[in-house]
Amino acid sequence: MIIMEVIDMNAEDKKIAVVACSGASNTGQTTNEVATNLCAKSEDYTMVCLAALTLGHKNSLDKIADAKKIVVVDGCPVKCASQIVAKYTDKKPNLDIQIMEEYGIKKVPKPTFEKQDIQRISKDIKDKVKNL
Repeated sequence: MIIMEVIDMNAEDKKIAVVACSGASNTGQTTNEVATNLCAKSEDYTMVCLAALTLGHKNSLDKIADAKKIVVVDGCPVKCASQIVAKYTDKKPNLDIQIMEEYGIKKVPKPTFEKQDIQRISKDIKDKVKNL
């Protein structure tokens, strides 16, 4: 006889899922670095692979489904990450950031980022998440 134990995640075990567009411009790379920074500095955050969501990857879908909160960080007005989360999941983000609009970053077609922008945006997102 096989006994299977089902473990239900407590609220304190759930993570804040961060989805970044990670596009091929400075704004896309900035979103990726912000998401990486948030996850590297706190066990409260987990990064979701945007490409894996479009493939229906179970781990990525589960991160969204099980999240305590969902933060989407888009680099430009196209809002690829927001559109993909909406299309492939039944969840709405608790926080939806578009860095060109909210932080005044101008988009250029180079995959670069400014370290001071990463720190500034990461801190602001952490503050906004605390107030959700």
